[in-house]
Amino acid sequence: MYTSNPLWHELLWQQVQRLEHEHLDLLIDATGLDYPLLQELATLADAPPLAKLFDSTPEAAIADAGPLLLRLKLRHQTWLKTFLGTVDCTQHVLALLSPWPFEALAAHLSRCTQAQWNQGREQGVLRYYDPRLFLPVSEALTPAQGRVLHGPVIAWHWLDRDHRAQQLLGHYSRHSDAPTADGFLFDPAQVASLKAWADADWHRREHSATPQHYGLNREEGLMRHLFHSQMAACQQGLQAPGERQAFIRQWLLDNSPFVVDE
Repeated sequence: MYTSNPLWHELLWQQVQRLEHEHLDLLIDATGLDYPLLQELATLADAPPLAKLFDSTPEAAIADAGPLLLRLKLRHQTWLKTFLGTVDCTQHVLALLSPWPFEALAAHLSRCTQAQWNQGREQGVLRYYDPRLFLPVSEALTPAQGRVLHGPVIAWHWLDRDHRAQQLLGHYSRHSDAPTADGFLFDPAQVASLKAWADADWHRREHSATPQHYGLNREEGLMRHLFHSQMAACQQGLQAPGERQAFIRQWLLDNSPFVVDE
């Protein structure tokens, strides 16, 4: 069911009250955010606690435009309703319910932004905080890695590409018992999976693809369909762009209900 931003705001606070929680944490991807969030928070008399997750990481220079963690109390409801009603929540807002102390939660989630691959010889940012990538990242993690990322969290909430409210239960453990986050080391299969999602999104944008292009009816279904086409190309060992794109085009022709000519 389509969930409007105002309705999602209500649903989030209902979850807070159902768990008898005192706060709601928001993880905001400030990359390309068309909203003066930091400036506005600086003017609030009772501003919520704020942490820039790229502080103390190699990306510290762009911390203002990276993931931002906010802890909101009931008194911040009016501000949050305005904020959620203004921004594209499907791209920028991931909500979570966590009893952890704010500073401990921020430090943990900050360390989770760091990823290594190629036996530790390469490193970069794991964009799990982008709502569009949160589920693909979660699916790519090993069970042990999942327990690390989700350790502080009772439940995650977001709006998917079809504006449907989604939830993923965490692996909550008390702060003192939680596995330590020290970034993630990915094996080749995990790298291939994450790269396939990035390539699928490139294909969607490059070809202005819509679900109807391939006989589908949802954006999330389209993205997963394109992901499977990219993974099929990976399994064939195709690297050359021309050869890979030809294979993907044929795969989509063979595996879609129908294909509208591009």
